[in-house]
Amino acid sequence: MAASSIIEGKLTQKPLESKKAVYALIAAGSVLLVFGVSAFLILSHSEQAKEIVELANLVVLFFGALVTTLITGQACLDWKAVSALQHIDVDQKVDSNADAPEVQINTRSYKSKYYDDSTI
Repeated sequence: MAASSIIEGKLTQKPLESKKAVYALIAAGSVLLVFGVSAFLILSHSEQAKEIVELANLVVLFFGALVTTLITGQACLDWKAVSALQHIDVDQKVDSNADAPEVQINTRSYKSKYYDDSTI
């Protein structure tokens, strides 16, 4: 599979195929669930509303930190994968036994030398 088709596939994928979108949806659902449970508990135990609100705040902050970490980590992995794919040339062949190119240093030309057993 060519690198360009992988990148095109990533760009045309549906939102629910993206891990970042799934993490964000789970976080939004979790926050709504915490809100609903908190509202119900406040209605049923109004004398302890302050503690319920503080606990709900802490849970929402925890979900925010967790999801931010997950989304940032996934974005880093996606960035690394896409940047690696941009530098792949499928038709390029590497010849490890090829002669080293000449290097120009201070207007002198030096031929790179490999270790040679015959000079010992």
